[in-house]
Amino acid sequence: MPPAVQRIVSLLLSAAIFVWLARSVMQIGWAEVLAVLPANPLFYLLVATSYMVTPANDYVIFRRWWPLAPCSLAIFSKKRVLNEAVLGHSGDAYLYLWARRHLGDCDLRAGPLAAVKDVAVTSALAGNAATLFLLLLTILLGKGATVQQIFTGASMRPVIAGFVVVLSVSAAILVFSRRVLSLSAKENFQLFCLHSLRLLVASTLLLFAWVLALPMVAIGTWVVLGALRMLVTRLPFVPNKEILFAAISISLTGSAAPQVAALMAAAGALHVLCHVLAYLGASIAERHGETTRDNAQAAAA
Repeated sequence: MPPAVQRIVSLLLSAAIFVWLARSVMQIGWAEVLAVLPANPLFYLLVATSYMVTPANDYVIFRRWWPLAPCSLAIFSKKRVLNEAVLGHSGDAYLYLWARRHLGDCDLRAGPLAAVKDVAVTSALAGNAATLFLLLLTILLGKGATVQQIFTGASMRPVIAGFVVVLSVSAAILVFSRRVLSLSAKENFQLFCLHSLRLLVASTLLLFAWVLALPMVAIGTWVVLGALRMLVTRLPFVPNKEILFAAISISLTGSAAPQVAALMAAAGALHVLCHVLAYLGASIAERHGETTRDNAQAAAA
């Protein structure tokens, strides 16, 4: 495809994605959201930092193998937006195509397909492990009976089925790791640790933001909500995940339930807004900055 046509296609695709994100923002009742958001600027700093932990972690990972410039953080910001707001793993496909186009002539320590695939797989494994750990933590905090009460009844069958699928897929990956993963076992273990650290940092920052917004809710309750949110958002076969999580929040927080439900709705709206700002900022940075280093710079680094 000629470079001029590639630029036109890229601009049209970026415009379509931005319109999709803008439409999502317009559907949010911002008057209600603004009414429950705290005035403390530290809350927004924590939320924004938590959001940027994921693309920053991706940059640290892929810089180990590819000659990336700091401006390439824009690529990983786009990757997150596409994965979460457009279509699952569309961001991984975007990163693979970007690497093929921009790094095809470079001597890479890990090829685009192997790198993108193994990072995605180890990320999923780390997320599943973190979910199990947080659920265990909720039991240790004395919330086991509450969690058991929530996940009972016919309406919870899709949740249970999805949880079984998640565990089965994780087990299958571990059993057939030599066929599924392309990089060395040492490399993938390091990826797993980096993803786990990313989840810990992002979740902790978000937890502090929630505590700052509603200090009357016990920290243990926020930990339980964080665990259940991670579980619900990772499950297949579960429609209306935000509604399910809102119902769980109300059942766990007692007298503070209305404020917690409002805060969770506001947090979801802020997450969409972060997607819009991240994609817009990444598009500008990608257009006006250098995302890769030349061979001489790469050798010196």
